[in-house]
Amino acid sequence: GTPLVAPMPGMIVSYSKQVGDTVAEGETLLVLEAMKMENALPAPVAGTVKVLGFSSGDSVKKGDVLAVVG
Repeated sequence: GTPLVAPMPGMIVSYSKQVGDTVAEGETLLVLEAMKMENALPAPVAGTVKVLGFSSGDSVKKGDVLAVVG
């Protein structure tokens, strides 16, 4: 699958999809809070959500794999 990596350190606010859900390319997959701003991160490709790497409230580092779409 294609990974969605964290573009910056932050905290996962929420996932819009669950494992097994289908997503369109560019559709919001999750919301990441960084520097007191919420950033909607889009799915990198169309497909099915294979992996969600974290849970809501988890802190992530730049480059962490947040989700995999395949």
